[in-house]
Amino acid sequence: MDWGIHMEYYIKKLGHQELGSIKEDGKPSRGRYIYISKNKEVLNFFPPMSEKVVNDNVVLPIISVELKKKVYCNFVYHNDKISRGLSNGRNEYRLYLNNDIEDHQLLFKENDIIVFKSVQNEYDNEYSNLYYLLRLSQENEEDNNTYKMLDKIIEESKLKKGHAVVNEKIDFIEEKINEIELQVNIEIVVPTQVIEKTQEFIGTTTSIENLFNSQSFRDFVMVGYGNKCAVTGKSIVWKKFINLEAAHIMPKSHNGTYMPNNGLALSRDIHWAFDKGFFTINDDYTIKVHEELLDTYLGEFEGKKINLPENPFFVPNKESLRYHRENIFGLFKYSGRIMSVNN
Repeated sequence: MDWGIHMEYYIKKLGHQELGSIKEDGKPSRGRYIYISKNKEVLNFFPPMSEKVVNDNVVLPIISVELKKKVYCNFVYHNDKISRGLSNGRNEYRLYLNNDIEDHQLLFKENDIIVFKSVQNEYDNEYSNLYYLLRLSQENEEDNNTYKMLDKIIEESKLKKGHAVVNEKIDFIEEKINEIELQVNIEIVVPTQVIEKTQEFIGTTTSIENLFNSQSFRDFVMVGYGNKCAVTGKSIVWKKFINLEAAHIMPKSHNGTYMPNNGLALSRDIHWAFDKGFFTINDDYTIKVHEELLDTYLGEFEGKKINLPENPFFVPNKESLRYHRENIFGLFKYSGRIMSVNN
């Protein structure tokens, strides 16, 4: 799916209301978010959202150029005016700010200009978009010339109301993004606020496929397990390389979801053994090694409890564990590989 490839940047000037209407005491009177234009060209820049799914939403990976981190944020289409036919309902798109994207302060200010750039990313044979976010302040002398240039673009934009799209490269922005791309490791952050907001939508009409994809599944699972193997409690890390993978408990080919609690962080050899059915996991999270593998390296983990995430959101789903025990455990004796249920 080609999202936004015809457009280099989405630019907007932040307003008072979307930033929570800061009171005299310096605190916001309500939640803070970035209002996204409903212009078709802008919406093509972001993942497609449904008018039929009530308050459709997705978690977006945002690389903050300023903080040099990848931080996940909730992108929500508040659409009950259309999806439910409510005359007093809403019909607007919001990217919700959180403590981590704001560096645990009120980082974004009224009249700041923000720039989004979308980059297509491939992981596990699936394509998704990664979003770079650059903030420029009129109070920062270093940003002054670029701020004035972008401010003029916004003023002359056909979109009006503080929004603009730019289809040509801007050297200053590209230089800032290139500095990030040269970094050895980018810290990945899954804020508690994002987890809480995501949980609000689980079980609603929003589909899991919309909430997560292969890339966000991997990121969430790695964060949940602290970049350590759930079985060995260890990992090998060197610069950009890590020997961990996000393993599906109920395989994707068996209609397993991308929900993080259907995942385990496993080292590559342990992941391979898990998919082959050499071992499985009981409801009490202890490891059960197949009797024919007890005299191998895996045998030392028999009966031991996996390293569980601290946050319950990431703890393995017991229905998924049961599915693995009943359908994958011992698979190596029969086929040696996971077959799609649709075959």
